Amino acid sequence: MDNNSNQDNRSGAETVGQTQSGWIDKPVDGCAHIYSDGTNVSLLFDSREDYIFGMNVLAVTAFQCGVTILVMQVMGTHFHLIARGRPQDCDRFVRSVGVKLESFLTRTKRRNMVSGKIRVSNDPIFTENELKTKFMYVYRNAIAAGFPLAPWAYEWGPGDIYFVDHNLWSGRGKRVGEYQVLTRRAMFHTLTALPEEWRCDVEGKLQPHSYVDWKSVEALFRTPRAFLAFMSQKKDVEVAIDRECSSNLAVHRASETELRREAKTLCDSLFGLPSLTKASVEQRVTIAQKLWGDRRTYSLSVLSRVTMVDKNILESIFGKVL
Repeated sequence: MDNNSNQDNRSGAETVGQTQSGWIDKPVDGCAHIYSDGTNVSLLFDSREDYIFGMNVLAVTAFQCGVTILVMQVMGTHFHLIARGRPQDCDRFVRSVGVKLESFLTRTKRRNMVSGKIRVSNDPIFTENELKTKFMYVYRNAIAAGFPLAPWAYEWGPGDIYFVDHNLWSGRGKRVGEYQVLTRRAMFHTLTALPEEWRCDVEGKLQPHSYVDWKSVEALFRTPRAFLAFMSQKKDVEVAIDRECSSNLAVHRASETELRREAKTLCDSLFGLPSLTKASVEQRVTIAQKLWGDRRTYSLSVLSRVTMVDKNILESIFGKVL
């Protein structure tokens, strides 16, 4: 098992069996929450080309390792996904993605954007309720980081592929099999022969509808109404999963002093400015989004003091935090 795996974790649905209300939480096999650590990364994906690489590398590596993806989100500094597969295949996926992202950083001359190595964790999921809860945590990850629209509008996630008319997807994009072999290898950065029926858009981004197991997701939630109900999960559930991820990655929330130091470093690396006092409001908001997205603090008051962005502005971006 990978060193970052946590077989004993029970966040989301603590135990398998009967709850206090008498409802039975069914066990599930072969599911995992896989995610990279964004706290030691200044910038992983920047341009559209970078994000397309990030999306494609998850799809291609999952196919190579015999793992299916239920949902994923690629952010500027990290990624999250829910996978289904044998434990050894999920472990192989974790190792392979880590190696590929390290190579990507070297190729794009951004190795200095990461302190140490890319760290990827693999947390097994034990129950159906935990699977639903963590699915929605991943699906909503961009919103938690400040994305202003619905999760299906976020471009670097699965999009609108659940509980929709799937016939509408059949003609979108171009089949992978229509490209010459050498073109495919260059587009998708792999020698592996991908399924010819998979489709991609004009920019070379593999369409999630081709490789995400939306059928299993619809079977899991059963109805659109249940799907939407789980999407409105409480803030405390989201915070609990955040803390679990941090614990498994052996990272901690920054103190206010540490946060000020990190904000100053970001100001220099992102904008070439020596301090936040020299930064514009827009630049300081960007720094706040980075710190909040990486879960470096749960306090908007602290974030406001550190970044010198009015708390009301932060609440309009991230929502009120109780």
